[in-house]
Amino acid sequence: MSPLPGYKVIPPRWAEHHRPIAVATMTSPCTITRTGTGPPPYPVPEGWTGEATLWPPEGQQGLCRLQELNRASAPIPGEQPTQLRDYLAVLPVEVLQIVRAGENGDTLHVAGRRYKIQQAMHGSQLWEADLICQDNQTQQNP
Repeated sequence: MSPLPGYKVIPPRWAEHHRPIAVATMTSPCTITRTGTGPPPYPVPEGWTGEATLWPPEGQQGLCRLQELNRASAPIPGEQPTQLRDYLAVLPVEVLQIVRAGENGDTLHVAGRRYKIQQAMHGSQLWEADLICQDNQTQQNP
């Protein structure tokens, strides 16, 4: 309820007006890929990875903002100790329609590193998608 009768607290098209501010914070080039299921082709072509690029659309550059989440990281017991770190990746909201999260989730590629997407949710701002990703920091980064 507005304190003044007849006065709108939020002007019309306020969200659309402020979308460039959210997008301006996304400065790191990135791509999202999905690993295909099934066997590789025979013979395996040189450079074949089994991954298909989901985002950005061909001919465009995808940008994101990536920051480490301040969470305690402990080694996972097993044959080889592993270290997992959580990151928050902020991308345009359109990504939520195509991304798959979880154990068989998609992969976010930023600055030469691979981040497994664990959770996908609407961002803190209207035009943002927040992806919680994990970076496996073992010697054999799978």
